[in-house]
Amino acid sequence: MNVVQMSLLAVAGVLLAMVLKKERPEFGIVISIVVCACIFFSVLGRLSILLEAVGRLRDLATLDVGYFRTILKMIGITYVAEFAVSLCKDAGYATIASQIEMFSKISILLLALPVIEAFLQLIATVVT
Repeated sequence: MNVVQMSLLAVAGVLLAMVLKKERPEFGIVISIVVCACIFFSVLGRLSILLEAVGRLRDLATLDVGYFRTILKMIGITYVAEFAVSLCKDAGYATIASQIEMFSKISILLLALPVIEAFLQLIATVVT
């Protein structure tokens, strides 16, 4: 699906959820979750293209493969967390959404520590 189709799906889902929300509020949340899941799984379908591009970039660079894996994990955490946060906020659970945001930020920081350490070691060797 392209961006126009995804946008139309999202708008149709929102309109349907708004109509149903007046009589059956629980259906509005279900429709929101279904639309979000459809979009999320469509993004996952395009992930192979992204991984191929990252593989080409990795071949061009002379860096350790572990750094690219770490960056991909960080990007994955970001997208999954944003998806979960949006669902929680739409369902009216902003407190849980903020906890997911905090957990994902800490997870990304923990993943970044070895990369930051290697970067600082590289700077130290260049300076001396």
